[in-house]
Amino acid sequence: MATRISVTVKGPTGLDDPDRMLDELEAETGLSWHSSAVDEGKVLTGGIVEIVLVAVVGKATEMTVSAAVDAVKRVVERWRGERLDPPETSVGTQSVPDEAAEPTAEGLDG
Repeated sequence: MATRISVTVKGPTGLDDPDRMLDELEAETGLSWHSSAVDEGKVLTGGIVEIVLVAVVGKATEMTVSAAVDAVKRVVERWRGERLDPPETSVGTQSVPDEAAEPTAEGLDG
């Protein structure tokens, strides 16, 4: 079994913030991360309302799941700490079959 790690960001973000967080997550964990915008309909703020960042820790990954989650939490807290009005964030995990380990935003437990 593989483990899918997700980071959910809710609230307005700067244009470069999601890409910057992806870069930081990849650098800290060595995992390949992907982002998806969650469709929230029309938004008056003009910012991204909700994004989900996803990576998969599989058997071939050198980092353990708990180490990866700890690294993700450090990146998220550092990223939030740099903002005057940080968006709401959460880190979640989900076990997935190895053959279904492609990162997607569907079925995340938040």
